[in-house]
Amino acid sequence: MPVLEQLDWTERLTVAVTATFLVTLALTVRVADPIAWVLWGVAMVLLSGGVLVAVNRSDSSA
Repeated sequence: MPVLEQLDWTERLTVAVTATFLVTLALTVRVADPIAWVLWGVAMVLLSGGVLVAVNRSDSSA
């Protein structure tokens, strides 16, 4: 059984957010523009905040 199938939806979401963070961080480093850094920071705050709200509002009993 693949590892991702053994995880619940919140754990899979954490893996997806981590992968998104790393890929977009690498792209931002390559661009090396101050505006890109600000936009990346804002996007990551919104992404992580949205994920936290979604997980906290879910009725899954963990």
